[in-house]
Amino acid sequence: MTALPARPDPALIALRPPWREPLVWLVVGIPALTVVAGLFTWWIAAQRADSDVADDHYRRGLAINRVLQRDETARALGLEAVIMSPAATDAGVVQVRLQGAGPMPEILILNLSHPVQAAQDQHLTLTVQADGSYRTQSGVSWPNAGRWAVSIDTPQWRLSGQAIRLEPGMSLRLPQQSDAAK
Repeated sequence: MTALPARPDPALIALRPPWREPLVWLVVGIPALTVVAGLFTWWIAAQRADSDVADDHYRRGLAINRVLQRDETARALGLEAVIMSPAATDAGVVQVRLQGAGPMPEILILNLSHPVQAAQDQHLTLTVQADGSYRTQSGVSWPNAGRWAVSIDTPQWRLSGQAIRLEPGMSLRLPQQSDAAK
């Protein structure tokens, strides 16, 4: 029987390829995987960009006092609105009935704002009809059911609220009373 040498031959060790060494995989592999994971994360972020922040957020922030004054004007006039969303048989016509003191405008702007996806926001123009109600001129595609911020705007005043479930065929009253006021 032949005995094995106590130490490996240095010439044999030098011939061993580097990819067979586990330490090389740790030193090179982990940073390489980190770079690949970072590129993949960047790709995901670029494909699904958030629309949460408006491009003109600073200008909107400066205009908040004017909006609050318009809310106060609507409250002082005692304005209320009932929004009737289009049912499937109404050909997509949205109707608003407005009640309160003061002169009623010729045109209202109905804003439906999605809390997360700005691309789903809608701005509908409603004109006064002979019976005193306001209607859209043509059919509109009513947004998906879910939570929406709803407002009716004119240059002088604004009514606003939240719709918990915005569905075709439902009606919504603005301004909404809080639970403490009921």
